[in-house]
Amino acid sequence: MKKALNTIDKMDIFGVPIHLLTNEKAYQFQSKVGGIITLIVGSVSFAYFLYVIIQWINNQIPPNISFQQETIGYAQFELQQSMIELILLDFTGDVDPFRKQNNIITPHLYIITNTTIDNEPIPLFSNEDKPFTISIDNLTLVLNHELYPTFDHLEMKQYLLVLEKCSNNTLKDGSYCADQNVINDYLSQYHGFLFLNIKLKQLNRMTRQLEEFNKQYYTVFDINIPTYSQVMLKQQETIIDNGILFNNYQSFQFINNYELINQQVDPYFASKVVSSMSLSPKNFTNLGCYLFRLDNISIKEHVTLPKLGQVLAQVGSIVQLIFILKHIALFYNKKLLENQLLHQIIIMYYPELKNVKLNILNQCEIKKSPDLNIKYSIQDFKLKYQLLLQRAQEKCRLNNILYEISRIQFIIQQQFGDQVLIQSHQLGGKLQNNNLYFENFKESNRLTVKPVNSIDLENEQIIQDPLELLLSNQS
Repeated sequence: MKKALNTIDKMDIFGVPIHLLTNEKAYQFQSKVGGIITLIVGSVSFAYFLYVIIQWINNQIPPNISFQQETIGYAQFELQQSMIELILLDFTGDVDPFRKQNNIITPHLYIITNTTIDNEPIPLFSNEDKPFTISIDNLTLVLNHELYPTFDHLEMKQYLLVLEKCSNNTLKDGSYCADQNVINDYLSQYHGFLFLNIKLKQLNRMTRQLEEFNKQYYTVFDINIPTYSQVMLKQQETIIDNGILFNNYQSFQFINNYELINQQVDPYFASKVVSSMSLSPKNFTNLGCYLFRLDNISIKEHVTLPKLGQVLAQVGSIVQLIFILKHIALFYNKKLLENQLLHQIIIMYYPELKNVKLNILNQCEIKKSPDLNIKYSIQDFKLKYQLLLQRAQEKCRLNNILYEISRIQFIIQQQFGDQVLIQSHQLGGKLQNNNLYFENFKESNRLTVKPVNSIDLENEQIIQDPLELLLSNQS
């Protein structure tokens, strides 16, 4: 158990390195150039961090988007107000043929459930607010191509809009046709274009709101050549993951496009189709018809907005690239520290060189002083100084230091014998009255070399704490 407890400290992952203090009592050697580089790198990194965070908050970072086309068997969609409109652009007159009174062309909307028409058509007259306009709204389109129908699914539902020549036999609720001569005169003229205008939607990824836009098809309104147009409304489902840390899904369904297919038919095509699908026969002249249905090809879009981890990873990668500059500062500090230490060693041997300083560019700089007597030119002196730096660097090598210590040991052994070295292990300051104070005696014979037998280890001629004395000597 004790052995297990003693090994717990080896599991510590928060251990700190043991540093030795420099002369300035600092754990690290730092310089002005390193400080300037730190300010630049730190400021640029923090500014980039703020820039990316602001972009992320404002949804300006592009999301990850993927599209998938699907074939669906069942779908339903509710047509909102005035989502589909037919607008007549008449170049020959200002007569609205779709009005309720004095009607010339009657727009009838038939509801096709599967392949049958069970209800009477819905008249879609224009009004004073929107003349020349037929609006289709508040209806539900259903697509059902399932091989095995589900009981809770609605039946297939499509809508057939037929532009019929007005007949009082089909009009109700106070509507009536114009005079027959007026109708014949109107139908004998050319009347321009019919604009098929459908409001589509798209998702704004910045505001995360659906935006509307119009898509128009221009079709020729030629009464003598009626056309059958099939309008295929295409659905899109967009799933947005807007979670900050974890997934948070939102789903949007809307009509994002449509396809128009035209086919020329005879004036009684729609009458025959409606009669075959309904219980009662119909007899009318069609001037054009439009079938609205849902397309079974759907688009599914997955949008994943950037999460906090992705943003921080982006910032971290760029900041790491910016911090390549730190290697310049590390190299500079390393060379500056090395040169300063070597310069101090040179001063130990040549005190006159105290006025030679290292500038911010790590180059020697000579300050004029009466104590400094240089007989060489500045250029020659710098070459001599570089030679001194090389020799000082050799002095700092561990094997050279050990070699010089061993020479001193042999000299002491030769002059005073081995007993002096053995007894030196017992040298040190003495405590007075068990207090942390050292006796203070006058200095005497400090530089006197005594024989071996005269060395008294009990000698209390100590001026100050040996550690303090050591520090003062270093200073």
